[in-house]
Amino acid sequence: MFKTLLLSTLSLCAFAIEPLVDSAWLESNLGNPKLRIVEIADAPRYETGHIPNAARSDIDAWREAKEGYIAIKPLEAIEAEIHRLGIDQKSEVLLYAPIDTPKDQLKTSYIFWALHYHGITDVGILDGGKAAYKGALQTKTTPIAPSSYSAKRNNALFADRSYVSAHLGKLPMIDARPGDKYLGITPTDGVKRNGHIAGAMSYPWNYSVTADHTLKSSNDLRTLFGEGYGLDPKKEVLVYCTGGLETSFNYYVLAGVLGYKHVRLYDASMKEWGNRNDTAMTQYRFELFSK
Repeated sequence: MFKTLLLSTLSLCAFAIEPLVDSAWLESNLGNPKLRIVEIADAPRYETGHIPNAARSDIDAWREAKEGYIAIKPLEAIEAEIHRLGIDQKSEVLLYAPIDTPKDQLKTSYIFWALHYHGITDVGILDGGKAAYKGALQTKTTPIAPSSYSAKRNNALFADRSYVSAHLGKLPMIDARPGDKYLGITPTDGVKRNGHIAGAMSYPWNYSVTADHTLKSSNDLRTLFGEGYGLDPKKEVLVYCTGGLETSFNYYVLAGVLGYKHVRLYDASMKEWGNRNDTAMTQYRFELFSK
């Protein structure tokens, strides 16, 4: 009896997905019936060849235009996409993209956050994207039975403008844009005012990745954020960027790979904050959070 339980436990452990997944793990787990693989790409790119059993989704299925910015779609639309992909609370979801431009990598991290936000937490991203997969690709589409998952938003993962305003100087905030845009030396496209949210720190999202689109050492990143930025993994941190995509990668690193417990994403970001005249901003200097 004990041996049976042990084997069962080991089998479950073998299939457990981590936020950062490599090709070797993927190839050894392709037969896992709980694994839902999703390629984030347009139809022509997906149809040229995708990982076996992978479904396709597109960033436009998750985001929509608001007044002056782009943000997460209504709950009902996200729930419908989750249903279509056959994902439920028992699924282990693996996201990947063909990374032709940096923005392709950000699409996977945004959907990683969006799934977390809607209650799906067993999610990983393929390190290095589609190019990292060493197995044979397929062109046929595998039929997927839709799920009936009832999505519920975890509001602790989301920030709106009023939340940001109420917490200025009270918790660390991180800007994922390039340093020149954070400083306000270079204007940010679509943003009227230059600079950053008052008190926010700068950490461009691409500092976490190598030239081949793989993640840098998690130990190095843990030291960087803990010692360099003074972040406490048990305390809240708020992340933002221009319009939600760049900052989603900082969310992925902090909340996913490093296991920070309270990471909140300001989805509208500077496309909202920097286009108003009543929001607190700072220009021409780097800041560190201290309380």
